[in-house]
Amino acid sequence: GNYTETSEPLLWSLPTRGHSNLPSADEFMKSYIAEKRRLGKDIPWEMPLGDEQAVKLPLPIIGLNFPKSATLTLKEFFKCGGLTAIHTSTQQGRIAICMRENLLAGNAPLNGCNHTQDEKTGEVKPNDFFSDIGTQAPCYYSSLHDGGLDAIAEHYPHATIMLVTRNAKSWHRSMSGWGSILAHWRIKCGFDGNLNHTKSDYWHQRWINSPRKKEDYWIDFYNAHTQKIRDFAMKNPSLTYVEVELEDENMANKMEYYTGVPSMCVMDCHPGPKWIREHPNVTGRCLSIGGISQSTKVQDNSRGGDWTDDDDDTGDQR
Repeated sequence: GNYTETSEPLLWSLPTRGHSNLPSADEFMKSYIAEKRRLGKDIPWEMPLGDEQAVKLPLPIIGLNFPKSATLTLKEFFKCGGLTAIHTSTQQGRIAICMRENLLAGNAPLNGCNHTQDEKTGEVKPNDFFSDIGTQAPCYYSSLHDGGLDAIAEHYPHATIMLVTRNAKSWHRSMSGWGSILAHWRIKCGFDGNLNHTKSDYWHQRWINSPRKKEDYWIDFYNAHTQKIRDFAMKNPSLTYVEVELEDENMANKMEYYTGVPSMCVMDCHPGPKWIREHPNVTGRCLSIGGISQSTKVQDNSRGGDWTDDDDDTGDQR
C-alpha cells in the first residue's frame, strides 16, 4: 500500500463560515431541487421506478455520513432494498484505505474495491452502496481530505451522494463514548487544525479557544462538514444528492420517497458488542422498526434509547 503507520496526515479542509445556522435538510433539499430544475437536470425520485431498477437513485450511491450517524442503518436499508450494500470493508479490504490509495495514485476512488463475488456461484456483482468509508489509521475521509470529493465528481459524475445528519450535540456525545475515535481524529488526522506540516489557522484557533471538553469545537466541525458537502452538491449538478435528518420522525418515509425502497427497510442498528451483550435474545445487530412509529423512536432517543448506531462503546466505527 501507499501508507505506513507513520505516514504524514493528508491535508484537509472545511468551510470557515456559513455553517453556524445551517438550514434544515428539508430546507436545503428544497433549494437543491429548485437549482436542479433551473438547470434542466432530472430529479430521479420524481420518475417511475424502471423494471430493472432496485432503487430510483443513480448508482453507485456513496454515503458520506460521519461515524455515529447511521452508517450501518443505511447499509441495511439498501441491502433490504436489493442492492449490494457495503459497510466499512469489501472483500478486498477496508474501503477507506482503498479510496486513500486511489487518491494518491490518481485512480478512480473505488477502483479495486467496487465489486463483490458470490462465494457459492462465483458471480461478480458491482457494489452499489458504500457506507462508513473513513478510517483513522491511516487517516482518510473523502469528504474532508483535499481532492476526495473532487475525485468522486470526476470519476462518477452521475453517482448519488447521500448524507444522513443528526443533531450535532448528540453526535458529539455519541462519538465521545465510542472508544478513542476523537483522540485519533486529533492525533492521527490533525482534525484539530494542527498538522505536522501545516496549520489551518481557523480550525487551530477554534480548537485552542474551545473549552476543555471541546464539545463546541466538534459541533462546529460537524456542521461545517455538512456545509461542505452541500456546497459540493450544488457545484456538481450532474450528481444526485439526498440528505435526510436521522431524528426526523418522517425520516423512513422520506427515504422511501427519495429511493423507492420501502420505509420498512429502515432498521434499528447497533454495531458494537455492548448492545448485543445487553440483549442476549437478539441474534443480529439490526432490528426492523416494524410497527413502532418513527415518533416513538425519537421520543425513546430523548430518554437515552437510540437507533442511531451509537450506543456501543467498543468495536469499529459505524
